[in-house]
Amino acid sequence: MLAYDDIMDAGRTYPARSLTRLGQAIKALRRERGMTQADLADAIGVSRQWIIGIEKGTKERAEIGLIMRTLDELDASLLVRDDSQEEQ
Repeated sequence: MLAYDDIMDAGRTYPARSLTRLGQAIKALRRERGMTQADLADAIGVSRQWIIGIEKGTKERAEIGLIMRTLDELDASLLVRDDSQEEQ
């Protein structure tokens, strides 16, 4: 058992080891919630272009606070896992 298993629930996880994968996860969650890019942008107070950049993984200097607000609006969270630890 990995050390973080005790805080994980039965929900799905999206491995996001790159900006592209984080963007794909945000896009998938947004679509599952029935939201357009404009809906999400309005809800968190950013432009639709910002959402497009995040979803494409091209927003390299995205403020972490905005990422967290985006995830919060999608009822999702960010999990940091120590991948250097191998199962024993």
